[in-house]
Amino acid sequence: MKINYISHGQFKTGGYRHEQMLCQSLLDYFEFSQLNNHRLEKQLTNFFSHIKLLVWSFFKSNADINVVVLRTGISAMLRNWFNQRQVWIVLHNYDEQDNKSKTLKLYFKVLFFLLKKVSHQRFKIIAVSPFWCQYFKSQFQIKHVEWFPNLFDVSKYQSFKNNEKFPWIHLGQFSSKNDEQIFELAKRLSKDGYYCYFSTLNPETAAPNNGSYEIICFNGFLDYLSQVSHSLCTLALVKINEGWNRVAHESLLLNTPVIGYQKAGLGDLLKESNSICVKNIDEAYICIKEAVLMLPDEHFILKYDASRGKEYIQKICQTL
Repeated sequence: MKINYISHGQFKTGGYRHEQMLCQSLLDYFEFSQLNNHRLEKQLTNFFSHIKLLVWSFFKSNADINVVVLRTGISAMLRNWFNQRQVWIVLHNYDEQDNKSKTLKLYFKVLFFLLKKVSHQRFKIIAVSPFWCQYFKSQFQIKHVEWFPNLFDVSKYQSFKNNEKFPWIHLGQFSSKNDEQIFELAKRLSKDGYYCYFSTLNPETAAPNNGSYEIICFNGFLDYLSQVSHSLCTLALVKINEGWNRVAHESLLLNTPVIGYQKAGLGDLLKESNSICVKNIDEAYICIKEAVLMLPDEHFILKYDASRGKEYIQKICQTL
């Protein structure tokens, strides 16, 4: 069994880690298998770089199972339309209001049209949450949508769980996905004596404290875990329909409560983990000031442990 993972991007985002876990679980499930990682690390800056990605991914998608991302999905499908190879398109979320270019909107339409038309089960979407499984099936009549959740090596977080809490507020990952009002919330909290910070994977966006918050690119993963574990809570106040939100899940594994908006897959995460759902920054502010914070039970923690990857893969592979 040959498995190819075909992706692109500069940073190891939450989506990238989800895809890596999916591939590793596939490798564990099939005893005699080989996993090849093909990653184009250049940033897509113009039309020609997108075309280059399509051509490159077309030739790379030649395995028994090809795990691909959104922008490599169509080329992988075209490459394998008349053979017996599998194409699994990992699609974390879809939001028409997410400032997509006209070209990308057209790409989505073509992708969804192709997925809707195929009757066989070789081409499928892999969604990260139950919300998105139902959404793609009902909204676009795509028959073959499977669920593979965000899984974590829980043991990596255990030693940080009992760290002392300080009046620190993790504002989440610094991103255009955030509600713009989060900066106003940071000002209010900073005046009340809280230390507010964003985390980022991009060192170019890191910035020192400007009076209300700072943006931190951590030296390593352990530094990041330590900082979050000492924080009073993590905020997941995003304006788009979120896939799942890895930062929020990691916070819960560190015994750091999460306050967020009930946005699509993020809503699944908040509800299942017994976290606090709010409607606006005023409600988030009140929860922090009045210490209305919740933590999940052990069932939630163990449900998404990496050791269960083969179980979720087995359910997907029943259709092979």
